Amino acid sequence: MTDSASRIARVRLARSLPRLLALPVLLVVVAAAVAVAGLLLLPMPAGAVAPVAAAVLVVVALWWAGRMLSVRLDVEESAVHIHWLGGERRYVLTPGPVTRVRFRGENSSAVRARSSWLGGQLGAARLRDEEDIQIIRLAPTATAILVPTEDGRLAIAAADEEQLLQALTEAARARQRSEAVAPQPAEPEPEPEAPEPEPEPVTLDPRFMTGIERAAYERRLAEERDAAAVAALAAAEAEAARQEEQRLADEAGVPASTAAATATAEARPRARRWRPRIGTRMERPRATMAFILLPLLGAGVAWGIGVASGRMPEPGTDLGRLTSLALVLAGPATSIAAIMARAWWPRIIGVVVAGGLAASVFIGRALLGG
Repeated sequence: MTDSASRIARVRLARSLPRLLALPVLLVVVAAAVAVAGLLLLPMPAGAVAPVAAAVLVVVALWWAGRMLSVRLDVEESAVHIHWLGGERRYVLTPGPVTRVRFRGENSSAVRARSSWLGGQLGAARLRDEEDIQIIRLAPTATAILVPTEDGRLAIAAADEEQLLQALTEAARARQRSEAVAPQPAEPEPEPEAPEPEPEPVTLDPRFMTGIERAAYERRLAEERDAAAVAALAAAEAEAARQEEQRLADEAGVPASTAAATATAEARPRARRWRPRIGTRMERPRATMAFILLPLLGAGVAWGIGVASGRMPEPGTDLGRLTSLALVLAGPATSIAAIMARAWWPRIIGVVVAGGLAASVFIGRALLGG
């Protein structure tokens, strides 16, 4: 358990629920398919084993979901403490620079983690194919903070990087205070010697700072530069507008206030055009859950057509088992595949949904006898 006296702060991690829950949901769907297939396709008593296997898969899915959702990060005075459901790990901090690494955009770095296929990156990883690091990244963030530890650098994808940097700064200062008040070992008294001139006091450069403080300082400078650029752009636009008003007033021979009102009225329709703000980024549209559930709805419609027309095969026959399996694959299995595609391969989600709907159409047509 984490010692509350030594804990500096609890840092909130960035999380992507679709990625973290994709594997548990897939296991639950597979468990349902195993149970249905075992009861419909396998003869007794072999078919009774399928519900037991399905229950085991559900328990594994619930355990994994609880493990990924319970990951917490605490910054202590001398370590970064990670704990989750049923386990924990402590990374002891060491002196060194705290830096930021980019995973997307310009000057991006590639990172390969062993647990990437599980929806989150937690544990050992390799940065730029040249450095072994530890990583805690539960969402596809664009950046992460690299912290030096005794086990190598630790990459942390926090929901608020400023909070993480502040906590690390407070931890470094707490260590310095602890080292300052720690009792020093007694030294033997030296023999009396001739008095020597006192050395001049050493004045430290105020710009000297630790790696954590330097990272926070550079971040603050970048924000100030962005604010100055925005202010300069606004001032330039205001000056251009003033000069345009003055030019219109000189040409029309009317006061500048009247010319400004006329120019504003003429330019109002053009001002309604949307202009992206500085620093905004166009996000790629993502499929909604309603679109993902379309295959499930299509399979339900096909099943309803078969029941309404009275042409649904008997459940105990081979044709009935094949029809049930086809409906499961076209509906629930396709929906879970769409959820996985939404988390890892968004570009193919349309193909997955279209395939499930096409299968439901063919099943419904076969039930109608077309």
